[in-house]
Amino acid sequence: MPKLLYCAIFCSSLLSQTSFATDSAQHQVEQVAHNLLPKVQLEGQKYKPVDLQTRLQETHLPGLSLAVIKDGKVVWAEGFGIADKKQNRKVTTETLFQAGSISKPVAALAVLKLAQDGKVDLDADVNQYLTSWKVPTNEFTKANPVTLRQLMTHTSGLTQHGFPGYVRGSKIPTDVEVLMGKGNTDLVTVDTLPGKAWRYSGGGYTVMELLVADVTKMPFEEYVQQAILTPLGMHNSTYAQPLPKTLWSKASAAFDDKGEQVEGDWHVYPEQAAAGLWTTPVDLAKYIMAVQQAYAGNTVGPITPELAKQMLEVHHDVWGLGPELEQREQGLIFTHGGKNKGFSNRFEAYVEKGEGMVLMSNGDSASTVFGELRIAISEHYGWDFLRSKKITAITLPEARAKQLEGLYAYEKDHQFKMKITRDGTRFNVLDMARDNLMAFVATEEDTLIELEGGADVTIETNDKGDITAVIWRGLYRFERI
Repeated sequence: MPKLLYCAIFCSSLLSQTSFATDSAQHQVEQVAHNLLPKVQLEGQKYKPVDLQTRLQETHLPGLSLAVIKDGKVVWAEGFGIADKKQNRKVTTETLFQAGSISKPVAALAVLKLAQDGKVDLDADVNQYLTSWKVPTNEFTKANPVTLRQLMTHTSGLTQHGFPGYVRGSKIPTDVEVLMGKGNTDLVTVDTLPGKAWRYSGGGYTVMELLVADVTKMPFEEYVQQAILTPLGMHNSTYAQPLPKTLWSKASAAFDDKGEQVEGDWHVYPEQAAAGLWTTPVDLAKYIMAVQQAYAGNTVGPITPELAKQMLEVHHDVWGLGPELEQREQGLIFTHGGKNKGFSNRFEAYVEKGEGMVLMSNGDSASTVFGELRIAISEHYGWDFLRSKKITAITLPEARAKQLEGLYAYEKDHQFKMKITRDGTRFNVLDMARDNLMAFVATEEDTLIELEGGADVTIETNDKGDITAVIWRGLYRFERI
């Protein structure tokens, strides 16, 4: 694979294995990597800034890589920590990470390119393009056929949120076998009316992946490499699953939340469009900058201004065609997170100005460090991607606190559940779908705030004052069951 050409300015850093050359870039390292503070801060408590290396050790996160975009170019790219403990390899800016669900917005470009070339219609029934498998017909699809636009915006009604991957060396199913429930996940089917509601669906993106292969008569990874990755100069990126042996020496291993290297070093994801991209922060920065430049009116590789504007139009809730969209004071941003076994990632960028950041890591314990880094980077460059939140905790009345404990299920799909328990004056919320435990405090009688990420949960009650549901970030209602 050809070497990546960087537009970053190089300087030296004790924390990093990448060296830079100017006082300006050194200042960026010092200001960001040595001034991390908690995202959520309790009023009355003093917090001392810590450096990134300390936070990596405290959170059992082996390694991390980042790229920062300013004025339409990468101004800072760094690798921190260890990529492989067995081989004692360090993270560099060329270390490959699994992108997890960031695979989705990049894969969506492949479909948009096919639509731009007149090969598919985003609003036609996908079954007219699928030849190796069909979306099963039922009462829901008869009323509203599934479309590509729905697949990209998670409104298709298709099941299967995400995928656990397969231990390297084990038998890997085909896309059709995955969709038929013959892998390690359930049958993918439509169980709600397509187009009616949003529900995140990796299964939908796997249908999209199969459609690309059926239409182009090429393996998905080959078409995306030819049509998207190579034209964008993303030469350190591939959707190949399993990862070719020639790239093993560049790939980071995956690590659990205790910092232990996973069995087989990493999992294999045949669900390529949903979770199969291997890449680097600098390569993802190239994708981001191409989208920004196209939106500004300049065609970049396969991304035309028309394609960029279609992709970044809000279609449902906060979703565009691939990326998530959020309105901030400084403008609309496009963003996406990514989580595979032992890998955690996030990118966020402004639509109308050439600024953004990409964070990739090789551990399950990255959320705390990511939050602190995103705040430090945002504050250093004067951006509003993420800000610290100061809160005042209160003690809920005993009756309400006791009643709040229990099991809750998402009203639109009861397979997504959360369990709330008490720990003194704090509340632990277990996201049972992702096995993710979060600590909350009450700030009002009807409001909880997560201490790590700052997410708010609103308590809903009936006329009698009984708790009937909790509402996550004002968007997702979980009924008490």
